[in-house]
Amino acid sequence: MGSGAVLRVWACAAGAVLAGVVVLVVALRFGGGIVETEIAGLPSAGPFTDWGLPVARFCVNLCAVGCLGTLLAAAVLAPATSPESAGCTRAAGWWALGWAASAAMSYLLTVSSIIPMPLADLLAFRELLSFGASSPQAQAMLLVLALATVLVPLTLLPRVPGWVRLATAAFAILPPSYVGHAASSGDHDLAVSALLSHVLAVSIWVGGLAAVLVHFRRSGDLALVLARFSTIALCCFAAVAVSGLAGAWARLNTPADLYQSRYGQLLLAKVAVLAVLGWFGWTHRRRTVARAQERSVRHTFARLAAGEVVVMTAAMGLAAALSRTPPPVSAGGHGDQALGYDLAPFTLGALFTEVRPDPAVLLLLALPAIGYLLGVRRLASWPTSRTLAWYAGLALIAFVLVGGADGYARAMPSVQAVQHVVLSVVAPVLLCLGAPVTLVSRATTATSQYGNVGERLLAWRGTHPALLLAACTLPGLLLYGTAWLPWSLSAHGPHLLTGLLFLLTGLLTFWVAAGVDPLPRPFPPAARGWLLAVVTVVQLALGAALLLGPPVAAGWYVVAAPAGAPGLLDGQRLAGAVFVLLPLPPIALLAVRLWRPGRNTAGRVAGRYTVAGR
Repeated sequence: MGSGAVLRVWACAAGAVLAGVVVLVVALRFGGGIVETEIAGLPSAGPFTDWGLPVARFCVNLCAVGCLGTLLAAAVLAPATSPESAGCTRAAGWWALGWAASAAMSYLLTVSSIIPMPLADLLAFRELLSFGASSPQAQAMLLVLALATVLVPLTLLPRVPGWVRLATAAFAILPPSYVGHAASSGDHDLAVSALLSHVLAVSIWVGGLAAVLVHFRRSGDLALVLARFSTIALCCFAAVAVSGLAGAWARLNTPADLYQSRYGQLLLAKVAVLAVLGWFGWTHRRRTVARAQERSVRHTFARLAAGEVVVMTAAMGLAAALSRTPPPVSAGGHGDQALGYDLAPFTLGALFTEVRPDPAVLLLLALPAIGYLLGVRRLASWPTSRTLAWYAGLALIAFVLVGGADGYARAMPSVQAVQHVVLSVVAPVLLCLGAPVTLVSRATTATSQYGNVGERLLAWRGTHPALLLAACTLPGLLLYGTAWLPWSLSAHGPHLLTGLLFLLTGLLTFWVAAGVDPLPRPFPPAARGWLLAVVTVVQLALGAALLLGPPVAAGWYVVAAPAGAPGLLDGQRLAGAVFVLLPLPPIALLAVRLWRPGRNTAGRVAGRYTVAGR
């Protein structure tokens, strides 16, 4: 890279940071995020902390976005043979170092703001630092500091898989989202989920574009990298819009708050910025993505991307100011004290009429729904029965995770049993009957945008019999045999993680048991029959334990139960009946398929399938 190009890169970076800082300062003054008038007789952290804390948070966000974006470029966007991949990893190490430093400064200023005490005085009384660490805001920043510090050596170790670095960076971005305005919203779960989705989508979008602009604008792989990023950016744009709408819905009391409150007016400014970024994306797809190999088009891409990064950085400054701006005061409290949201009296109809549109779940379900449809469109023919099975499985997951079942699952053992059985047995059976691995193997090749995805899936050696046995037995036994159940009910995050674990272990189990898709290792019909028998015994054992055993998580269910719910013991007996009866139809369906002549084809391994199965 010539000296002129280096100067242009630095000038663009400086302009972007300056734009972000200017917007941050203006938005803080406009939204009331900084109170400069001190009240006589009350302690104050001083102007350095008042102004330094939002600037430090802005630096934390900036470094986090840069680190995540360069790691995304190295692990996902760049081809395996790209020479720029190593440069992205090295750059991520420097970003992680800056991330850790700004997180440390943000921690000090957070403690200074909470106590409150000027930073110079705080450093003179170091025992107060540990006192300040008891606050959620400071704890979140300490976790960010630890994870960012871990990322530095991870970028220096060549044998660390790219997905490990990427996952660590993505997780490190999330902790502050749990302790902002979302944590005190009227619907805590919806607000936190919306903010987590929003922050992660924005970070991938902004960081990915910056990485492409800095590291690939002169690369011979620009066309492929830009095509890959364009797809990701479109998904991120949709995720940002959906999660932003959900977050506004949770924080604003009425639509009038959008223009009557300073918080709402700043939200409208973010909507306008999103519209501008949408125009940038549309222009990229129309003018640069398809013709990135042409020299003139590369210059056009660089100019557009530089302007887009400046706008994005300004939006980050606006977001940092918005996090310090008090939202409109809610007139309705904070919902049920145990659940964190209001729950209508229970009826069977409420399971279908009540809706909890968790944006994180909806966005995660949208990816396989759209991906499957795109795969089917690539093929000349595909069985309709498989398509129906796939979308029926996704619909059931949506029903138990964003419908009324999710709202009542944390308050009633019988509804929670329905949720877990659907996630661990019914939905995985339907999804596996949709043959997604076969579809992706036929729809992608080595020259596809993301390579041959099917071959990479079949190269995974995760179908060892011991792992399968653990997958179909341990989750349920741990949930009801340890303290895991009260923990999973205590908050939305543990509840979703538990459901995700049940879903993933169910998918692994029935990928082998269904016998539709090819496998990395051969499984004869007898082995798959034994696997189905183990799953059946586990479900019956869980049902018997709930039918005959003492109450589980009684303290929680007594407090959280809605009006109209069955009594504690009656609800647990219903949960036991669900575990006994609901898994039987899908398991019986697989058993019939297993022993039907001509259906025992799952013993073929990946190598034979890729040669002769297409």
